[in-house]
Amino acid sequence: MVRKQFPFATALVVVATLASISACGSEGGGSSAGDAKGGAALGKGMAELPVEPTESPSPTEDPTDDPTDTPTGGNALVSPDIKMGTCGWGSDGIPYANVKITNSDSTTSYYTLMVGFVDGNDKAVTTGFESDAEVAGNASKTVKVVGLLADSSKKAKKCRVSLGTKSKTAS
Repeated sequence: MVRKQFPFATALVVVATLASISACGSEGGGSSAGDAKGGAALGKGMAELPVEPTESPSPTEDPTDDPTDTPTGGNALVSPDIKMGTCGWGSDGIPYANVKITNSDSTTSYYTLMVGFVDGNDKAVTTGFESDAEVAGNASKTVKVVGLLADSSKKAKKCRVSLGTKSKTAS
């Protein structure tokens, strides 16, 4: 019998998707209500989606709001370099999130991002994934993370960074 191995990127996507689903779809998971630390371990970055769809900005455009979320120290799933920016829907009904990355190192780093789009009850509507976002040393970049599924009925009310890792090499 021949045994096939999955590439590392495939395994990462599966693990990240399961982490997002377990955080966003469980009773009270991913909600910051009653959490003295300012948020659940997953989903530190959160922003409200606008009521009306907005035009999709270019991936290099800075967020129009000033991200205020500061990840709690010790959370290995979300790098402190990552902050949630604006969220919305494209004209095709697919939600997107602008995630601002500020590389705190003097050398180029690569970021892997997973964003969860959830409804008013913190139940997952869809997720978005971006891999190997390259950010130069001591520089900032806004990355557009697009949902995997359309949300034509606009159920998603919030977006949050579920996974934000940093590495020195692209995967």
